[in-house]
Amino acid sequence: MNRFKAAGIHLGISATIALLVFTTVHYLWYPGDLFAAAGGRDLFLIVLAVDVTIGPMVTLIIFVPGKKGLAFDLWVIGILQASFLAYGVFTLAESRPVYIAFVKDRFEMVRANEIPDSVLEQARMRRYRDLPWTGPQVVGVRFPDDPDERFKIMVSGMAGVDIQAYPNYHVPYDASRAQVVAKGTPLAALARFNKGLSVPDLAAKLGRAEADLRFLPLRAGKVDLAVIVDGKNGDVVKIAGLKPWEYE
Repeated sequence: MNRFKAAGIHLGISATIALLVFTTVHYLWYPGDLFAAAGGRDLFLIVLAVDVTIGPMVTLIIFVPGKKGLAFDLWVIGILQASFLAYGVFTLAESRPVYIAFVKDRFEMVRANEIPDSVLEQARMRRYRDLPWTGPQVVGVRFPDDPDERFKIMVSGMAGVDIQAYPNYHVPYDASRAQVVAKGTPLAALARFNKGLSVPDLAAKLGRAEADLRFLPLRAGKVDLAVIVDGKNGDVVKIAGLKPWEYE
């Protein structure tokens, strides 16, 4: 076996593993347009660039048939490559969206690492056991009636931890459907914020009449998205990579 064949085999193995990771990351942890908006794509591309290219490249450089210690060198490369991949997957898992929470008049995306440990303890939850692993869960938010609790949430929000990051204030999405419908904006408004968008074509792709659809903004990290909902029952039809308002 020459070095080019060895590097090619290494590249094939690395690419296969990367494909399996991509399937998990994109379709479970960062579904649909959240993959780009929530930073999953950028993180994955870094992992892909380093893990899939550098490992085979090093193999191409060091592989010499019959070289003393070659097996050890290849094992070291494999261990380092696996370690970096594990760290990259861990980072993606830590940053994955776990909740899409309806708050007042919009949706807010909550990442796993945005929920403080103290909050999880208060809600009797564990980060790696109880937070969703198969895609973000759509929930509503119930503001507390107690003035002291409201004040604590206000102070917490000023510190960067808003109410959507508190699982103990989450309620089933069914409890928010009526408010979602009431706060939704007619789908036609999306054409004002997204140049070249054909709203009738969008509705047709979703298999719904335009008049039956509404949308609300979703704060999703790098960019804001549009959550398209059924205008009658509030069902989430699609989280679309469309601007939900005019950016400055």
